[in-house]
Amino acid sequence: MNENPIRVRVPESSAAFLNGTGLVGAMDAQGLSASRVPAGCNPLLDGLLSEAPAAWSDELELVTLTPGETLTPAGASPTHIVFPMGGLISLLVRSGPAANAEVEVAMVGRHDLVGAAALLGAEPSAHRAVVQVGGSAYRAPAASVRRLIETVPAIRSLLLRYVRMSLEEAYQLAACNSRHSLEKRLCRWLLQAHQRLESDTLPFTHDHIAQMLGVRRASVTVALHIIEGERLIRSTRGRVDLLDRARLQMAACECCGAIAHNRRSFSFGPAEAADRGAPACVPC
Repeated sequence: MNENPIRVRVPESSAAFLNGTGLVGAMDAQGLSASRVPAGCNPLLDGLLSEAPAAWSDELELVTLTPGETLTPAGASPTHIVFPMGGLISLLVRSGPAANAEVEVAMVGRHDLVGAAALLGAEPSAHRAVVQVGGSAYRAPAASVRRLIETVPAIRSLLLRYVRMSLEEAYQLAACNSRHSLEKRLCRWLLQAHQRLESDTLPFTHDHIAQMLGVRRASVTVALHIIEGERLIRSTRGRVDLLDRARLQMAACECCGAIAHNRRSFSFGPAEAADRGAPACVPC
């Protein structure tokens, strides 16, 4: 495995788990991992490290993301920029006072970061970032990353291009949610979840999908049954298996292709970082 020349802080609570994976080695006296950041775990982080490796010295910490964990509450400024190596995080915005009034406005995986609002300043964020599927991640203090943005042009350029890509994706999803049928939106959502998790098995209930899409559970159940009848998926208790991604993409709305094009046009940095981190399938 290729490595980036950066030392990483590892909390003692994570050391045993991470040593078991081979990602890090023994801890030194200062609590720093003696090994380096493994390349390919998060292509965006790869690009940032390739642009200015020395700038990240001692800034990164290896953490575990737990399902249900809130990384940033709504109304607070993100304290850290988080680079997932796996799992899935939802950015949720509240649309009313009801307990189930939160809807998903973005889906974050290992090709992304959490805390983009903090790149632009320390003002509170309107959304909540919550872990849906657990995994490991690197994180850096938001204030430190803002200092790097101010002092290292290559880091500033890459992160601002990522923010622009995220905004374009948000615009497309806003149009999608207002114009397209639930069935098409559901196909698009399943493909997005597949791309973030890089798995054909999605560990989500009908209730969860309904909340993410901002619709009634019964409506999601009907839509899933229709898609399942076409043998595109198999829906069982607490999971959805994708059986035919190519046909599922054809059943999705045009926004799926537009989002895919937007993501493919984004460069993570040097060509080798982008190539190394390219996903096997980027439907949307």
